[in-house]
Amino acid sequence: MNIKKIFASIIVTFSLSGCSYLYDTFVYQIDVVQGNYIDSEKLAKIEIGMTQEQVIYVLGSPMLIDQFDSSKWYYIRYIKPGGEDIQQSEILLTFKNGQLVEIVSDNTSVENPLIKNPKTKNAPNEAAQSDQTEVPLTSE
Repeated sequence: MNIKKIFASIIVTFSLSGCSYLYDTFVYQIDVVQGNYIDSEKLAKIEIGMTQEQVIYVLGSPMLIDQFDSSKWYYIRYIKPGGEDIQQSEILLTFKNGQLVEIVSDNTSVENPLIKNPKTKNAPNEAAQSDQTEVPLTSE
């Protein structure tokens, strides 16, 4: 009799929880990427005094331009890797008379979590460092 009560309570608990634990554990979830991915290298190329066209050339079109104040551009990044925590960052660029006057950014040092093996630069090998290149002689 006790086993039936325990089993019934487990079934009721799972039905009330909506099986969220099972969903997060066993169901494949796709990666959701929205907005502009601006890495620290691109952001370092932006300087105060650049024109709006120069900023678009380096960073691309902004995700959002403030509709009440068109001199404020927002570059927003939203990444939700399947089954992991959400990462969101924002860069606010403020222009005055078509020139960049202020850069406000948060959380741009976080690398893209969707890249599992980031590219690393290896040291050149011995063949690339040697000044002597041997050309095979051919008989013509």
